[in-house]
Amino acid sequence: MKCPNCEKWNRAGMPHCIYCGADLPQNAYNENGYLPWQQEMKNQEKPKAYIRVDEFGQYEEADDPRDQLADEMVSLKARKIAGEEEQRRLRQAAARRGMAPSGRTVHTTSNRSTFFSAYTDDPTQTLRTVDPQAEEKPERPAYGPRYHTSYDSQEQEDMYGYGNSRRLVSAYQSNDPEALYDGYRDTSAYIPDNGPGGQSKSYTMRMGAYDNRRKTFSMRRFVQFLAILTVAVLLVLLVWKYVIPMVFNQSGPEKATATVTPTIRNELANHTITIPGEDGQRIMIKELRTSAIVVGGVATFDIPDHIWYDDHEDYVQETMTVTVSPYLVSDSGKQTALEQIQYEIDIPLSPIDLITPDTEYLEVSTALFNIVFTVREGSKLTINGEDYSDLVNTNGGRVSYNATVQPIGENTITIVVRSQYCRENTKTITLYREPQEIPLDLASDIASSGNWSSASMLVRATTLPGATVKVLSPHSDLDITTTAQDGAFNFIAKMDKIGNNTIIITADYPGKKTTRVEHNVYYVPNIDIYSRKAWDIVTQYRDLMDNLELRKSQSQIYVCKGVITSIETTKPQRAFMNVGTEESPIMVFVENSSKTQWEEGKSYRLYGDAFGMYQSAPWLVVRYTYGLNDPG
Repeated sequence: MKCPNCEKWNRAGMPHCIYCGADLPQNAYNENGYLPWQQEMKNQEKPKAYIRVDEFGQYEEADDPRDQLADEMVSLKARKIAGEEEQRRLRQAAARRGMAPSGRTVHTTSNRSTFFSAYTDDPTQTLRTVDPQAEEKPERPAYGPRYHTSYDSQEQEDMYGYGNSRRLVSAYQSNDPEALYDGYRDTSAYIPDNGPGGQSKSYTMRMGAYDNRRKTFSMRRFVQFLAILTVAVLLVLLVWKYVIPMVFNQSGPEKATATVTPTIRNELANHTITIPGEDGQRIMIKELRTSAIVVGGVATFDIPDHIWYDDHEDYVQETMTVTVSPYLVSDSGKQTALEQIQYEIDIPLSPIDLITPDTEYLEVSTALFNIVFTVREGSKLTINGEDYSDLVNTNGGRVSYNATVQPIGENTITIVVRSQYCRENTKTITLYREPQEIPLDLASDIASSGNWSSASMLVRATTLPGATVKVLSPHSDLDITTTAQDGAFNFIAKMDKIGNNTIIITADYPGKKTTRVEHNVYYVPNIDIYSRKAWDIVTQYRDLMDNLELRKSQSQIYVCKGVITSIETTKPQRAFMNVGTEESPIMVFVENSSKTQWEEGKSYRLYGDAFGMYQSAPWLVVRYTYGLNDPG
């Protein structure tokens, strides 16, 4: 608590001043029990509250930090103005009491450039004087003229040096515009533009901090110099290593080099090598024992790729690196080695095209299964380690092999093919036949597909003598007269739909697990019967779209005449066909189950039955394919 009489500070709560005995005001604490300055330092009540609500309806209150920052900026500005007023009041009070000012005139504006400019060699070029309007004028000089003295010219010249202050000033400078505080001249507020005589003066600050700053500047200059030197050395190295050789190479004649180009010769992979030389020279390749004459500045060699790996029976790599050594042969027979040439070649696999089955894993129900595939004629073929090369050339590379399938689960058939100019290829087929406690085998000559005039076929089978046989699929004429003696039986299977039909047979025997055999038969009537039931797709297009499920259940047959516009898949072959015109197209989606492969852009007459829908177009499975103008 400050005494209002002697202006000395007392402990809060004292009734009287301990220095002069005057009564002290008793409002040191407010009603909340805080001192006034403590109340001012406390956070003010938040002027705003923000409520945030999430998507679940939960909310929370929070404040915006920008509001607090704005309040602090307003408070800072107010305290700054109050501080200036208080400093001005204190200096005026000190001047009235005859006390000298404690320092230079205080300004609240930033003057950073003026401070750092004191270290320059010519302060008059950068430093500026303080605005006289900003200085505070004393009410009166602290001392009268009797305290003033005079100086000679030399003393007067040094009197206003940077940072100098004199206790007394000369009497003949009574019109001095600067403020006097207790006889002191506050010359640290500015640096005079010129000394006596109109000559500029140099000023130097000799301070420990300035010496440290000079050392810092020296270290910084050294680091900068070192960085510049490093960059310069790197530039010199780059120019020496890359730019100069590039310039000399461009200025001189370009050196001709050999080229290697992949080509095709006689439908086989080939590489053409061109070696530069002078016309009439002879160049030989050592590995091939062949030579060529230089014509038109180059010697040309056509080298088939297969000659490099024909002798490697067990070569399984996809690529091979080839190195050839060319020699220049003179008329006298002298050989001069040229630069070696290297290039890579691809080694193709021996082709195997699997027809039946169309997958490498299949569940079967017969003791024999016919595997059909094609290879290149002249290939070497082994199946499960046995040589079957004699089957390759009998039907244009089409191989038919009857595989024995035991009821043991998985039966593996390994096919190995080595074709000419190709590396060895291996394909493994797994046929799964469920293990049986009661043997039940269909005859090996049972058909899996065919074209019949009637929708029926004879099925023969054998089982354990005395077993009970049941046929669960459509059939007639089951004959089990000899089943008790030799286990043989037969029946007539009925094909109730076009396409795949499943024949189901079971065998039971006391004390043993029931054996169930399922055999799929692909049935399509011959073309005479099939085509008679065909509807024209163009005239019946709306009926097909409106009654698709009904037509699908009846396996309704349609004839389509048009152009294959695009082939979507190749195995099985599926395509879009336009059965309308270019101006009014009618699109159908067709799946090829015939024996003829389609070509995009060609016209056909197709016979197929309804199957479903694909991309807003009716889907037909085609059983027979003809040219647009073919008879039939």
